[in-house]
Amino acid sequence: MQKVKIYFAVFIACLFTIVACKKKDEVTPTTPGKFGLTQMHTNQRVHKQVVDGVTYVPYQSAKNQRTSEVTNFDLGNLKASKSFYFILSNTGDRAITDVTIESNNPQFEIFPKTIDKLAGASENGIVPLLELGVIHGNRLNGVGFQSLLPMGDNTVEVTIKGKTQGENGEEAVELKAQVKLFAQVMDVEFYKNGEKIDLSTFTRVSGPFAHESGLSSLRLYVANKTDAISVKNVGNVNIQLKYEDSPNTTVINKPLATEQELTLDNFSDLLIFALDGGGAMTPYSTLQLGNDGKAYMAFQLNK
Repeated sequence: MQKVKIYFAVFIACLFTIVACKKKDEVTPTTPGKFGLTQMHTNQRVHKQVVDGVTYVPYQSAKNQRTSEVTNFDLGNLKASKSFYFILSNTGDRAITDVTIESNNPQFEIFPKTIDKLAGASENGIVPLLELGVIHGNRLNGVGFQSLLPMGDNTVEVTIKGKTQGENGEEAVELKAQVKLFAQVMDVEFYKNGEKIDLSTFTRVSGPFAHESGLSSLRLYVANKTDAISVKNVGNVNIQLKYEDSPNTTVINKPLATEQELTLDNFSDLLIFALDGGGAMTPYSTLQLGNDGKAYMAFQLNK
């Protein structure tokens, strides 16, 4: 009986030792909150939920998080307005509060602009999805034309700020994301006898040829059949140029590379032009887009 008591006492002592060691192992260092940012690609499928108007995704979705105070993203080529999505996470143990997100370019709209709290990574919950809407020609939400981005390289700085608890109390936490993209624009200039034609000044012509464009009428410009008419690609995308007479008995298709100038054949009293830049936006003041993404116009050639 005495041996049983001894064995029992030894067992209890070992049990307390194991529990104590386990509790000791469970104590992990607590690090201040730190922002992490990940771009979510269009083919990435994740479960989403909306809380107070903000979209959240599981923390596990935030792979390849960029946590440096200044990080860079290259969004590639942009033909028209588009939204890009980023997962904002907290890679530290302590929460980040009073989060603000700002863009330094009004054509790069960020949503949401504020978040009350971003839980620590140890909580392994949900994290917010940021939407960066880039305005380049067409409206992001609705119909109509907005301003174009400057042709070529564009960069915006997105600044994310918040507060977290450090070793000495509350401290600021910040991440700056440098986001760049290449804005594509289809644009041309027409010349008459070497002089540039003002494409912003025009009249209108309607007819059965407009069915392809979905437009009820086309912008009409006037020249003489004896004039030398040429077109130059002043955008940064290659253009497939088609022009034909009305009622469509002769059709000419020619490629027009960037900076290339092409002299046209004046073979009709009325020429209809269609310019295809692969879906790239155009300056609305000079080119009118049809429903198919091509630009259309007409030239009346007087004798």
